[in-house]
Amino acid sequence: MAERRVWAFDWDGTLIDSIGRTKATYREIFRELDLPFDDALFHKHYAPDWRRMYQSLGIPETLWPQIDRRWVEIFETEVSALVPGAAEALEWLRADGRRVALVTAGHRERLELELRATGLSGVFETMVYGNEVPHQKPDPAPLLMASRYLRVAPADMVLVADAADDMLMAKRAGALPLGVLTGAAQARSLKAGGARWVARDVAAVVTPLRGVQ
Repeated sequence: MAERRVWAFDWDGTLIDSIGRTKATYREIFRELDLPFDDALFHKHYAPDWRRMYQSLGIPETLWPQIDRRWVEIFETEVSALVPGAAEALEWLRADGRRVALVTAGHRERLELELRATGLSGVFETMVYGNEVPHQKPDPAPLLMASRYLRVAPADMVLVADAADDMLMAKRAGALPLGVLTGAAQARSLKAGGARWVARDVAAVVTPLRGVQ
């Protein structure tokens, strides 16, 4: 881990503390549609690609556009705060000479607003957005795209993220998957997806590096 100079990060649930608002948004939308929803269903079926979640929950595809519209109306009225210690961890990695990238299922328009609001605009050397990739996580395409932009081999990259789909993406791309528990997934789910190590949060992932130069 210490020798890898390129670190890619997921956004929602990894760097930004959005899972609580994500859950509350789905709860409100599903209530409006008279569809079953509770914390257990959310944690069991949550995926970065929300279409896969709708499918696994058995929601008719005809309702997906309506759910997406309500998502924007409810969720995007405010910006979540960063996970404590996330900004400092990114700053330390960059000061140590490591390159950082963002690989997210979120769409560019929302992410650019949230990056500005959280003070992280300009931090990432490259950014790959969910609406600009040919295939969504857990397909390796988003991470492979980041590696091409950065002109590095995927084997030289670390991916830090909060979902099993992210771990699978990294594993399939040939990168090192590291999980964090600030999202919807539990440690066993992240490890089943291929996480080499699971930490409390991004700050805890970076902490061991501070004594390794």
